Amino acid sequence: MRLNYRQLGMACSRGRITVAMALLLMLGLVALRLGSGAARLGNEPSRLQTSTAQNPISAHEAPNVLTAYGHLPLIFERNQGQSDARVKFLARGGGYSLFLTADEAVLALRQSALSTRHSANSVSVLRMGLANASRQPDIVGDNELPGKSNYFIGNDPAKWHRDVSQFARVRYRNVYPGIDLVYHGNQGRLEYDFEVAPGGDPQQVALRFLGTDSLTVDSDGNLVLGLKHGRMRFQSPRVYQELGDQERAVPGRFELRGSHEVGFALGAYDRSRALIIDPILTYSTYFGGSGDEACSVILGTPVSGCPAVTVDTALNAYIAGITSSADFPLAGTPYQSTLRGAANIFVAKFNGAANTLIFSTYLGGDGTDYTAGVTVDPGFNVFVAGTTNSTNFPTSSSAFQTAALNTNNHVFVSQLDPAGHTLLYSTYLSGDGTDTASGIALGPDGNAYVTGTTTSTEVETGFPSTLGAYQTSPRAANQFFLTKLNPTLSGVDSVPYSTYFGGSTPSTGQTVGGGIAVDNNSNAYITGGTDFTNLPVLNAFQGASNGGLDAFVAKISPGAVTGTQLIYSTYIGGSGDDIGHGIAVDTSSNVYVTGSTISTNFPAAGTGVFQSNSGGGTDAFLAKFGTPCTGTGCTNTNVPLNYSTYLGGSGDDVGLAIALDNTGSPTNNNQGARITGWTSSTDFPSVNNPVQSGFGGVPGVTDAFVARIDTTATTQTAPGHYSTYLGGSGDDYGTSIASDTQGASYVAGETTSSDLLTKAPPQTYSYQQSLNGSSDAFLSKLGPVLSFGLTASASPSPVGVGSQVTFTYTITNTGDFTSGITFTDTLQNSSAATFVSATTNTGTNACGQPNGGTVLCNIGTLNAGATATVTVILTPVAPTPPATNSVTLGNSGFVGVSGSSLASAAASVTVNDFDIGVAPATATVAAGVPATYTATVTPTGSIPASVSFSCSSGLPTGAACTETTNPIPNLENGAADTVLIINTTARVTTTTEWWHGGRPFYAGWLPISGLALLGAGIGKASRKRRVLMGLLLAGFFALIFFQPGCSSSKSTTTTTGTPAGTYIVTVSATSGGSGAAVRSTTVTLVVE
Repeated sequence: MRLNYRQLGMACSRGRITVAMALLLMLGLVALRLGSGAARLGNEPSRLQTSTAQNPISAHEAPNVLTAYGHLPLIFERNQGQSDARVKFLARGGGYSLFLTADEAVLALRQSALSTRHSANSVSVLRMGLANASRQPDIVGDNELPGKSNYFIGNDPAKWHRDVSQFARVRYRNVYPGIDLVYHGNQGRLEYDFEVAPGGDPQQVALRFLGTDSLTVDSDGNLVLGLKHGRMRFQSPRVYQELGDQERAVPGRFELRGSHEVGFALGAYDRSRALIIDPILTYSTYFGGSGDEACSVILGTPVSGCPAVTVDTALNAYIAGITSSADFPLAGTPYQSTLRGAANIFVAKFNGAANTLIFSTYLGGDGTDYTAGVTVDPGFNVFVAGTTNSTNFPTSSSAFQTAALNTNNHVFVSQLDPAGHTLLYSTYLSGDGTDTASGIALGPDGNAYVTGTTTSTEVETGFPSTLGAYQTSPRAANQFFLTKLNPTLSGVDSVPYSTYFGGSTPSTGQTVGGGIAVDNNSNAYITGGTDFTNLPVLNAFQGASNGGLDAFVAKISPGAVTGTQLIYSTYIGGSGDDIGHGIAVDTSSNVYVTGSTISTNFPAAGTGVFQSNSGGGTDAFLAKFGTPCTGTGCTNTNVPLNYSTYLGGSGDDVGLAIALDNTGSPTNNNQGARITGWTSSTDFPSVNNPVQSGFGGVPGVTDAFVARIDTTATTQTAPGHYSTYLGGSGDDYGTSIASDTQGASYVAGETTSSDLLTKAPPQTYSYQQSLNGSSDAFLSKLGPVLSFGLTASASPSPVGVGSQVTFTYTITNTGDFTSGITFTDTLQNSSAATFVSATTNTGTNACGQPNGGTVLCNIGTLNAGATATVTVILTPVAPTPPATNSVTLGNSGFVGVSGSSLASAAASVTVNDFDIGVAPATATVAAGVPATYTATVTPTGSIPASVSFSCSSGLPTGAACTETTNPIPNLENGAADTVLIINTTARVTTTTEWWHGGRPFYAGWLPISGLALLGAGIGKASRKRRVLMGLLLAGFFALIFFQPGCSSSKSTTTTTGTPAGTYIVTVSATSGGSGAAVRSTTVTLVVE
């Protein structure tokens, strides 16, 4: 604080003048009082007003934090008393329980026998140990999951077990020198891997099995275990080495080493790298009674959709087909519990593991009934369509037709409730001729769409055509039809649309094959085969038949006005016979068709297609059509053929059914088509880890096949393709296929092979282990080839404390199309690093917040060969005190399905700390003179981030801190310094005078005023006058005395800059961004 003496002098001067004037005024009043009497003074008290203001109080509501927990299909629990004390970890999967002890794995396999042929569940126990292995290996849970298990057994709290830890993997360390055994779950399947460290000897590994009746290795290299209630199969092991982000396959197979021991025979490999041996376990099942469940046996020919399969959102599988078995397996409360005719429909529902039959029922009349397809709505109501010649086929009171018009074959459509117990809707679709169904599909409007062929001409009933339909009358004896049904309405109202579709030349033209699909806008797509040369065409890729039977594709909008219902129609075929049997549509209205062709010039499209040339005989085909250009700017409105390929060998091959990848998203485009059918080719192309690499039968029989064709791939061996046989020594036909959101394929078909499960692995333990009767239906679930590559990198490295580190994980799908992919990041302890963020390139908000030390990111769907990136950002925490050496910050993660671990990777960075020193420790300066120091920052290693300086506290008044180099851009070359200057402010001395020039008139008024008062009492001479005159003279001389108040004088003082003293100043160096690390020291500043 500075004191201004010039202003003080002026104030004193004014004070003395004021006193003099007050004294003069008092004397004047006294004189007036004495001269004229007393004066009255009136005073009013002042009023004081106060006011207060209330500060508003702001209330803040704490945010709610929601945590999402993923559902893990297979988890390993640490045994905390919930199982036998010998058990270290346990897991439960579909149809089995696994108990891991110190020296063996015990697998309890269950069969839920709900059929009439079994009265109780049966269990097989398999014990798998390791011969000559370590008896006390280190057993640890890997990849701990966020969930916990709780067991409340009885009413005794001592038997309750809370917070049981869950893991995605269990690792047995060093079961043999340099070899770990790892168990892990994979979409309900159990897998175990042997991880052989560089230099380890895989020949040491010897599996020892107890509880088996037999132990064999089949021709495909699969290990087959004969158990009490069936067989279990270990697929031929997958052996590989990792080279960076690639896998190099190593030849490997099972090798029998006695009646109960199995080892591995391996080809050449790099012994300096780790080796992984990975066998797989999955399932398949027969389904049937002692009669027949094969259309090829009952009808004389295989039929698409007989049997048929579909899957719901809960991964339950539905299968419908034909049976002549009076003892067909039934379950639940069936709608119809007995066989009523020569052959009836069966409809059944399996759980996701295919080891539990949820319901099963007959459906039919006194004739022969068979299916064309089955589908399920979002409410799990089941729709089935097919053909019947029964005169008493079950119909509902709300049916469009409760009775057929004649005794010929006619179409039926039925709807069952989710329990298979109640017939919600059922009707004939019959005309005056013969009507045959070839497919059914559900639209987004909940309506059922059915297609097939008809010879009926009677249309008054509303079938085969309704008023205003695209084609209301037949043009020849044989025609296709499309019918839309609304099961919520009754009678004729339940069929709002039905149309013929066909040509007229020749008049005896053929209508064969057939399939149907419906898009998101309720447009229907139909296919088939015909030799009509004047089939209706519009916006066609191929406007005319090329001879013989040609396939066709037509898109029809039932809701459009008459004349605009046909959107496009095109032939597709070569010079031979071509037939469309199956059709599917993706979310972008691209259409995929499969069928059969004998044309060597079938239309080609696409680059690097799966098979560009015919294999000989009849081949299956896949064709993909795009969407026609619409609008005024289009120069070509024809539907484009974007992809076309053959699929077959030198024998006969027929594609009967098709499904697309099911992403679970209504806006995700598909690129993979899944096809099933049959083949007699011994050289059918089987690629990319086929379930069955070789033909299962002998010349003259057929095998089913299953294939996935990636329409974006350009080579036959691209990761997006796979193709496999599925058959035994008899005849096997794949007649229907579906897919789920996890990337699995469900195949239904018929078989006469007693060795289907031996020839066509993989499987674990299924509902029915053997052929029952001369033919059965079969249901196989082919899980996707789950294979991922995961690489990790981190930058920058090294990094300074306080700066952010970015860990980047790249996920590559090296297997099949897969959905439900997750990435789990394992975070460091909070004392080492703080979490900043986790993001993916597959969508916003895909990664959650840390939970229990992990962060879960939902990757979603990856096509084969596709990649995804996860970015995790951490900030290394600065230790206290500063570290004297570099430290390592690591981060790891794993990728899998629904939280399981299929590939893992880790990355690390070097974290360098730094310290600060300042010299000299003390600097003494006069005020106004800068103090100079040298500040040195010394890192434990190079730091790419900048370091800035500041004097954070302790500076005296009038002092400021500057640096010659601030910030230092980096410490990549080691220690760096800067000149630190503390500037001080000089203290200043000033002189101030009390003379106020130009204002002498103040003193001049005083004697004049005094003289004026001398006359105040002029009047009559009296005693009072003499007293008054005396007072006035005394006042006059007093005023003369006060007159020096207007004179001048001099005084000096000092204005302070930086005060003298000793100061402790804190100097800080700061590195990093929002998580900045600060290192500080102190210096002494002496100011004189």
